[in-house]
Amino acid sequence: MRKPPKAGRLGDGRLADRLLSGERRALGDPPSVAHEVAADPARLPELVACLFDADPGVRMRAADALERVSRQDPAPFVPFVDRLLSEGAAIEQAEVRWHLARMIPRLPLDEAQRRTAGDLLTGWFEAAESRIVRTSALQAVVDLAERDPDLRAAAAELLGRAMRSDVPSLAARARRILKPFAVDEATLAAALVKEQTGLTLSILPQRLAVAQLPPGSGLPGWLDWTAPLVSVTRTGEELSILCDEARIPDGVKAERGWRAFKVQGPLDVSLFGILARIAVPLAQAHVPIFAMSTYDTDYVLVRADDLEKAAEVLALTCTVLRG
Repeated sequence: MRKPPKAGRLGDGRLADRLLSGERRALGDPPSVAHEVAADPARLPELVACLFDADPGVRMRAADALERVSRQDPAPFVPFVDRLLSEGAAIEQAEVRWHLARMIPRLPLDEAQRRTAGDLLTGWFEAAESRIVRTSALQAVVDLAERDPDLRAAAAELLGRAMRSDVPSLAARARRILKPFAVDEATLAAALVKEQTGLTLSILPQRLAVAQLPPGSGLPGWLDWTAPLVSVTRTGEELSILCDEARIPDGVKAERGWRAFKVQGPLDVSLFGILARIAVPLAQAHVPIFAMSTYDTDYVLVRADDLEKAAEVLALTCTVLRG
């Protein structure tokens, strides 16, 4: 027999009664409750209230049922998103959190709510005692990032950290969800796990361009060898010149409007994965790059319009110095 409700108890009603089933981990009735609420969304407020019931078994099964409803149609959750991301997320019960983590990416979130969800799930990934909560949070951040490109760099960073984790379940989940990021595991691991020394990047002040001349051309008179960054490469097909945008005359074939990140060096030639640690997170953020290496260091160029976005992405794994 069900015990009398405590003062201030929420969710007392037929759904709460059906979700209460003796032992905490007994089956209860989440599937049929979810089916009923999905068929009649007017009952969703009652099910949400069950999430805050005094009985942990009811809370757990309510979270299970809510997740099931969200799989069928997340639209009716709009009025409850803020409460789920605040009061719901404050429930420390692991079973509630892992169901919420699985449900959150399906919910109709606005931009601010996506940021809140991303921060919440990242916090669970980093600090939750339950390994299931951590793996569910990792998957949820990746799922959110598929809809929001601005979250892809953070998701990629978590994947890199998960693969280097001493928690086998986290590493295994990271390997399973690499496909949406279109990079191999070794590259991601090398690129996104910050070495003890870290990387420091500086942003060069000038706008740059890459010009193309015929392969038989001599060095043009307009080239200024005193500029901070000039590069000339000749192949059998072309003479390629990287230099200040302003030096290239009109009529010369060129890609203009680039800005450069310089890796603070000199770098030991035995180091590996330096460019990958820069290029991979930018690729995940859909930022096109042009990369070049010298004896001492590496340079990564991005479109001038992408400079701020690139700097924010790279700041997650590197130190970025602004001039």
